[in-house]
Amino acid sequence: MKHYKVGESVPLDYPRGITGAPMPTAWYALRVPPQKERAVREFLKQKGVHACYPERGKVVQIRGKRHERKFPVITQIVYAKFRHQPQWDVLKARRIITGVFSYDDRPIRIPGDIVRAVMGLPTRAEELEAARQELLRVREGERAEIVEGPLSGFLVDVRKVQDGRVWFETLTGIKGEAATSAMKRANVVE
Repeated sequence: MKHYKVGESVPLDYPRGITGAPMPTAWYALRVPPQKERAVREFLKQKGVHACYPERGKVVQIRGKRHERKFPVITQIVYAKFRHQPQWDVLKARRIITGVFSYDDRPIRIPGDIVRAVMGLPTRAEELEAARQELLRVREGERAEIVEGPLSGFLVDVRKVQDGRVWFETLTGIKGEAATSAMKRANVVE
């Protein structure tokens, strides 16, 4: 195999892979040939690159039978998460991609939360907020603190939780009912 110097032209059939040196993980939006989203995604997955695109299901009839088919929501775009520096020229020369979203000839790294939002998945911030809400959620048989209303600051024992309402009893024996939003689990640091 011939060794090439920096700046020297390399023939397109030179056996290089689609990725090069390791780098921090980054997402890119790749332009792909029409109706080749699935093939590009599968090819990249075989090469160890996480690739995806948003899909929608559609029922079609073929010869009188109903079949579920998946179609890209956004055509000719595949999102790929590279762990190694992509060899854009190799990907383009092998007709795997037609281009990559760029700014001034520099491929744009896309934040993971944007890709998650495009895919219809919760972002990290939404996942953290959901986990936080789950941590604060009151449960039957546990102790809770009332955070709204005239009994704000009182510790209570939760007797029942149903349909957004909480039935409780204070430590002094007073029974009551409140919205779940007016209470949080006791001894949970926010």
